[in-house]
Amino acid sequence: MSMSTSSLDVGDSQNEAKDIIYIVPHTHYDAVWVFTKEDYFYINIDFILKKVIEIMEKRKEYKFLIEQTFLLEEIENRYPELFEKISEYIKIGRIEIADGEYLMPDTMLPQEEVLVREILVGKRYLREKFGFDAVVMWQADGFGLNAQLPQIYTKSGYKYVAFRRGYSERSPSEFLWEGLDGTRIIAHSFPLGYRAGLYVNRFEESYRILKECAFGNHILMPSGSGSTPPQEEVIEAVERWNRTHDSSEMRISTPVEFFREVEKYADKLPVRRGEMYCGKYSPVFPDTASSRIWIKINQRELESDLLTLERFDAICHLVCGFRHEEEIENCWRKILFNAFHDVIPGTGADDGYTEVKYNIEFLKVKVPHLLNDTFSDIIECCKGDYTGDIIVFNPLSWEVENWVEADLSFDRGVIRDIRGVKCGKDERKVEIIKESRYYDGSIRYAKIGFVAKVPPLGFKVYRIIEYEPAESPSKELKEKANVVSNKFFNVYYSPENGLIIAFKNGEEIFVEGNEIIIESEAGNLYHHIEDIDTPVHTEGGEGIRFGRFDVENISVERTPLRFIINVTDRYYSLIWPYRLTDKWKPVFWRHNYITIDKKIIIYRDLPRIDFVTVINNRHPRTRIRTRFRTKIFSDCYTCETQFGAINRKTNIYYFNPEGWVEKPSGVYPALRWIDYSDGNRGVTIVNRGNPENEVRDNCIYLTLLRSVDLLSHGKEGPVIPVPDAMELKRYEFHYSAYPHDGDWKSAKSYKIGYEFNYPLMSIQVDRNKKLPESMSFVKVEPDSVILTALKVGVDAQENEVVVRVYEAEGEKKRAKIEFFRDVEKVKELNLIEDEVDGREFKISGRSVMFDIGGFEIVTLKVKLSKNADR
Repeated sequence: MSMSTSSLDVGDSQNEAKDIIYIVPHTHYDAVWVFTKEDYFYINIDFILKKVIEIMEKRKEYKFLIEQTFLLEEIENRYPELFEKISEYIKIGRIEIADGEYLMPDTMLPQEEVLVREILVGKRYLREKFGFDAVVMWQADGFGLNAQLPQIYTKSGYKYVAFRRGYSERSPSEFLWEGLDGTRIIAHSFPLGYRAGLYVNRFEESYRILKECAFGNHILMPSGSGSTPPQEEVIEAVERWNRTHDSSEMRISTPVEFFREVEKYADKLPVRRGEMYCGKYSPVFPDTASSRIWIKINQRELESDLLTLERFDAICHLVCGFRHEEEIENCWRKILFNAFHDVIPGTGADDGYTEVKYNIEFLKVKVPHLLNDTFSDIIECCKGDYTGDIIVFNPLSWEVENWVEADLSFDRGVIRDIRGVKCGKDERKVEIIKESRYYDGSIRYAKIGFVAKVPPLGFKVYRIIEYEPAESPSKELKEKANVVSNKFFNVYYSPENGLIIAFKNGEEIFVEGNEIIIESEAGNLYHHIEDIDTPVHTEGGEGIRFGRFDVENISVERTPLRFIINVTDRYYSLIWPYRLTDKWKPVFWRHNYITIDKKIIIYRDLPRIDFVTVINNRHPRTRIRTRFRTKIFSDCYTCETQFGAINRKTNIYYFNPEGWVEKPSGVYPALRWIDYSDGNRGVTIVNRGNPENEVRDNCIYLTLLRSVDLLSHGKEGPVIPVPDAMELKRYEFHYSAYPHDGDWKSAKSYKIGYEFNYPLMSIQVDRNKKLPESMSFVKVEPDSVILTALKVGVDAQENEVVVRVYEAEGEKKRAKIEFFRDVEKVKELNLIEDEVDGREFKISGRSVMFDIGGFEIVTLKVKLSKNADR
């Protein structure tokens, strides 16, 4: 028996008190997985919760746990009488809502605000319907837990967390879990999962193992499973146990009863820090970060677009006095459904994703429509004396200089040439991407691109100019001997295969950059499984002898603002001859099932290299990654996580520990970026919906897609064919490389990650409309304090908004938020928007200042004056 000194002290102080075993009847609700949403409604309502109420009516000692409010909402709509019964038992404490989220999300893949909103929607529903506040977070099946959840949960009103996956120490099963900012929450990890008490004939065995792991004499034994009907016989089993065991007592309980006892000796519990993402005792399925990649790509784009909409909708609320409340709430619910822990990882059967696809298609139409309406409303309400053609909006809380494209249409004779744009004295060159003209030579339509510089969370108005702009001095984009240079770095591109080398200050940062790697895939939705230990083939020439890449075309596009390298190549599974290829060139090229079109974009005025990679895949059972072979030497790298960043070890692929339930595969999920640096130089790789990454042998890998044909091989779930997960389709991937000096903090990698995922947005405006030249509605300082939410609060009053920020470098800062109107009042909120006390704020005109800790999340309710003081 392994037990800490603290644990033994607790045992001594309790004078060998009886062990108290808390049997918690429950069921884990899956919105979709191997059955459809409607199947799971039928199972969970008709076969589980109706039976629960039936047992409760007969046996007063019976209790039950329900997790997620999505299911309760459906019961309320379909079965009001059942809902009333459930409500009655919640109010008297026989049913406990533990977790209490709208839906139990994956905590590693969605952006941070999605996790907050799952809790906000769920907890507000519980409060409204039952007057209930969930204090136990019951993470029954999330595939690992991110490092900021102790803070997220605590600031959402939770006091305790119980979870199944990701812990690296089995004993003691009770501990204090510390987040990146230092927040601690009382935690319990399930040593036997959530089925420890499912089989009543195994109570003795389960008790023995749980006792060995427990810190004290209070032992949690969950009794249930995923979509499993309740067992009335557990009541008799508990009674039988108590008749036959003198040294222990078994109680049918709810989780909070267990945790309240643990809380009494919380000061003696050991502390564990950081993310819970280890497969030693339970699998966390890191390879699901690349399963059904279409979900991740679409979800990331739609999350960013909806958060952008929400910010400008809040501005519209302040400026115009109206907003799109119900429509935005409806959009959020679809985002929250798609963030469910069996949806966004892509681990369900094909027919379960009908709802997901509908949500995506709906949001792709609805969110841009609402954004356009909101921009138009703001324009209509903002008065000034400047006229222009294009308004560029910036959704981020700092001044952003980034590439933006605009679609413009003109009446005949209005515009004859477009050479640049201007705002005040700021004149900028533009690139004409597309153009059509009237018969008289004037422009009918033009798609232009340029690097705009837009104030924090605001807009700038640009006029079209028909003369050469007088730009401020800037190093030109130069090319010589296949080397492209801007003021930030040099990039060499190979005329043979299109691979690139990046230099900064004369030193190589990476070589053979953006190299496509094709690997064999013998796995399933949960796990990548290798059946050969070498790539099938790489663009650089590694791999088995039978196949080869054939570069079909390399071309370049040169403009004053961008240098674009276009590469088209095809992978052939078989060439001939395939032996002695150093002597004979291939004669036959056969079986082309993968075609790749790559676009590598180097900007004159931006410090990053953007990649657009289109893969037309008809090759089953393969994993396709892009690789950057670096000249960096470090044993760790940094991954962005929700509201922060964490360090992870490199070369985990070679780590092969004995006895682990899940051998480390080497890959991890990251949020928007990863950074590999040695302290003097480094490179940040930014993704837009491709979260799976690995650093091995000084190479950075980003997984683009993974083709599998089975849900599981029978261990993680049923053996179900999943033809849609074979990824035999066309994909367009967007990612970026940011070579830099110093480490990720000095390079502000977090800002690059946001700028790539929250692009500038433009609309054409009536040339006669008088507007301010530019406008900033909210500005946040310093750089490392990042705004994640600007919204109208759930209990909003006139001229009030909710603002959420966090500190991104892990260091204490003095934060300043500047608004476009005077600040009248500030209150701090928790994440479910209840007022909290304790923090001091200094209000000065339009600004509010306060201290913020490293990686701390701060939410404010701010009341502004009615009219701008201009």
